[in-house]
Amino acid sequence: MAKLVVEVLDASDLMPKDGQGSSSPFVEVEFDQQRQRTQTKPKDLNPQWNQPLVFYLKDPSSQLQNNTIDVVVYNDRKGVDGHHKNFLGRVRISASSVSLSESQAAVQRYPLDKRGLFSHIKGDIALKIYLVHGQAPLDHQSEEEKNSSKFENREPSSLFEEINVNKADRHGEYEGGHEYNKVYEEETQKQKIKKKEKEVRTFYSVGTGPAPAPAPDPPPVRTADPVYSGPRTDFAKAGGGGPGPIFQMQVPGTRPEFGLVETRPPLAARMGYWYRSGDKTASTYDLVEQMHYLYVNVVKARDLPVMDISGSLDPYVEVKLGNYKGVTKHLEKNQNPVWHKVFAFPKENLQSNSIEVTVKDKDIGKDDFVGRVLFDVSEIPIRVPPDSPLAPQWYKLENKMGEKVNRGEIMLAVWMGTQADEAFPEAWHSDAHGISQHSLSNTRSKVYFSPKLYYLRVQVIAAQDLVLSDKGRAPDAYVKVQLGNQVRVTRPSRVRHVNPVWDDDLTLVASEPFDEFMVISVEDRIGPGKDEVLGRLIVPVREIPPRLDIAKFPEPRWFNLLKPSVAEEEGEKKKEVKFSSKIHLRIWLDAGYPCVG
Repeated sequence: MAKLVVEVLDASDLMPKDGQGSSSPFVEVEFDQQRQRTQTKPKDLNPQWNQPLVFYLKDPSSQLQNNTIDVVVYNDRKGVDGHHKNFLGRVRISASSVSLSESQAAVQRYPLDKRGLFSHIKGDIALKIYLVHGQAPLDHQSEEEKNSSKFENREPSSLFEEINVNKADRHGEYEGGHEYNKVYEEETQKQKIKKKEKEVRTFYSVGTGPAPAPAPDPPPVRTADPVYSGPRTDFAKAGGGGPGPIFQMQVPGTRPEFGLVETRPPLAARMGYWYRSGDKTASTYDLVEQMHYLYVNVVKARDLPVMDISGSLDPYVEVKLGNYKGVTKHLEKNQNPVWHKVFAFPKENLQSNSIEVTVKDKDIGKDDFVGRVLFDVSEIPIRVPPDSPLAPQWYKLENKMGEKVNRGEIMLAVWMGTQADEAFPEAWHSDAHGISQHSLSNTRSKVYFSPKLYYLRVQVIAAQDLVLSDKGRAPDAYVKVQLGNQVRVTRPSRVRHVNPVWDDDLTLVASEPFDEFMVISVEDRIGPGKDEVLGRLIVPVREIPPRLDIAKFPEPRWFNLLKPSVAEEEGEKKKEVKFSSKIHLRIWLDAGYPCVG
């Protein structure tokens, strides 16, 4: 016989549900047709339970493999409007991932899942789940064994087990909650009296240096708010170095301006809950908070009907979602227009259950209705990179009555994604439609894209007709190549002459979208710390050809070297240069093998 123990520790940032800006939460846990619940915490959006719930297993291997642990947070509303409870969020955990002993178990924080797309549930819950072996349930003990135990001689954890295994509490609604709350409060007070040290909630930060002095104690906590004491095992610790510096953390009931407040944004990389929650848009590789968007890609239309008497059509597309509306540019006299326009609507601002994509004809007075396509928000697929982009499809236009029109089709793609989507930077945003694309990219930096890197190879072969300021000396020439903060320099020429030879290879790293310029300069080392620029060449990276055949190098080219003053003046490069020094280079981009920047 084995027991599955689910320790419900605390929750934070819950949704207020009582109409007064608060909630009275309790947690209900169901596993293999057994249901247990915690006590109710009145008027507390950051409740502390620290309560174990026990489930008995006859066949642990099969029961854990084939079941899930369903944890639901409710707002207790007994006697209010006839409702008993309001949904505050849930977590589903695969029982196969449960730790086999209490020593192996760690506290995990899970974000609360919503019931539907338009739900405003928020917050998270801390749980510790593990197995305990070798103890029979109280239902199988004799009456003498049951009567021999007294409440005053029992530890709180044992007392919780005795109450939780009551069969009447496993099915249906929990009864006797007031009695449970009373007993729990009495036992908690006894445990507090026994402790001499003041209880604080602490967590450890990563670090290997000496620990600083602890921060001052926070103000006294109200006795009505129970405090969870002990180290936070769900935070990372430095490997082999023991715990790092200890910080006091603000607990519910104190004023946040007098202490440190722990913030816990729901980052999947830190909590590692993707396989448990089943949220496709979150994975253990996410290092930033996810923002969800509804994307509509308006590609093109074909065979649109003529609406004007003159026989012309000036079509444009209007994408409408509730009070938000995005419009493409209108194309004059075109029955087969192409737009390639993406619209993005934040999920948190969705105001309607349907998306309306309407094709209209631009007119001097009122624009004419050509046709439309409707989409149900609940049926929109979810797409997250590295998933392949959603392929657009042709949709037959309908009239205002929902009937197919005789002519006209539109190509669209509609999906739900995040700010990591490739379409995000170039999309029209309903909540920022008045901001330029450049400003938008600078203000929305919650996600960082990993650029595709290339090796930029420069083979410096030789130069001709270098012009020196001191014609009575032989030059000690070398070539310097600069790309952004990267600088590479060749060896000095073996021949001290106005026609030097190097045959040197230089390698730099370039990244898309190739909006940088590579500066190549030929310099003469006059003396210690003194160099003279003999000529300069500026090459846009986007004009450098990639090497498609790795077995063959591109052909070298001769480039004109401009004087530094000429090269720096804008527009001067357009002037014809009758005579200039030249440099012989072979330049190409390599993307055929991994590049580590």
